[in-house]
Amino acid sequence: MRRRAAAVLVTVCLAVAACALVFRPATQRTWLKLAPGPAVPPLLDHVFVGISYHWSRKKLVFLKYTLQVIRTWQTKVDVCLITDNEGPLQLVLDRWALDGVAICPFKGDWLRPDESKYSLLWAHREIFEARYLTESYTAFVYMEDDTEISWPAMLSWAVDAAVLAPRGFQRGFFRTEVRYNGDEILLDAAEVINMTNWKRTVEVDCSQARCCSLINVGMNYEYLKEEPVLCQHRHFISLHQPFMGMWLATRDQLGRFIADPLWDKETALALNVTDDAAAVYRWGYPEKSNGMPLLIDVPEGFLTANVVPYDPVLKILLPIGRVEHERNGYNHMINV
Repeated sequence: MRRRAAAVLVTVCLAVAACALVFRPATQRTWLKLAPGPAVPPLLDHVFVGISYHWSRKKLVFLKYTLQVIRTWQTKVDVCLITDNEGPLQLVLDRWALDGVAICPFKGDWLRPDESKYSLLWAHREIFEARYLTESYTAFVYMEDDTEISWPAMLSWAVDAAVLAPRGFQRGFFRTEVRYNGDEILLDAAEVINMTNWKRTVEVDCSQARCCSLINVGMNYEYLKEEPVLCQHRHFISLHQPFMGMWLATRDQLGRFIADPLWDKETALALNVTDDAAAVYRWGYPEKSNGMPLLIDVPEGFLTANVVPYDPVLKILLPIGRVEHERNGYNHMINV
């Protein structure tokens, strides 16, 4: 009798546990809880993030998730939202109560819907220039409101940028998104490149440079200082289509961006690339608003300064160089 009662009790407990799993509220996505490493790369001591946000209630879910992911970055971050409708967005931010997030007003006449509905995307330049001149940020990130950039991805950017920037290259990312059927697609590439014959690659010999490395320890990423034995060589490739809906810069790089003629909106819009950079000169109004830094101080033999990490043996892009587009909006692109 007791055994039967115990069996019934176990069955009930299992059923309750199963129901709890099935009906537990689901989050949009989950990310790893990262254990703090021994140090933060110097480039990430204090990061300024600017996000353009065309007011839309429908897109608030993506904006909130983007901000939540940024809050997992294990460093000091100031986030500036650049919007065309401050009042409603401020009410939402007050309800979310996220530290370090604020709306940044701009002075210039950037809202020109008669010119383009994307005119707001140029306003970030005024704000970034002001922050560069008045604050001591070590890194600057401009991004769209529906992009997921994990802390490991930022760590990889910092350790790579430290060795690439002196060589004139900008460490970028490649964007992916998930199709409605679950397939992962490469967002900004309409064609596959042959990595075997592709000439626009960069190799950094870490045995001859002070390199930092990212290693995977179980499920945690750790930042290590000056460990060249773990990373004798790092390889990067310049994709035919370098656009990634964002840009990142060290303090020195942003200073060069601001001093370059392409930082000016009218100069950037008038740019007409006529060589074989077909993917670049097809950029439209919104792409030129955040893609121009990739065309500043381009090393000889390359179409842009943007490179991403890849494996020259397996001929694949490395996942640590990936950021995710949260909306499923480009289902015509190629599979990863």
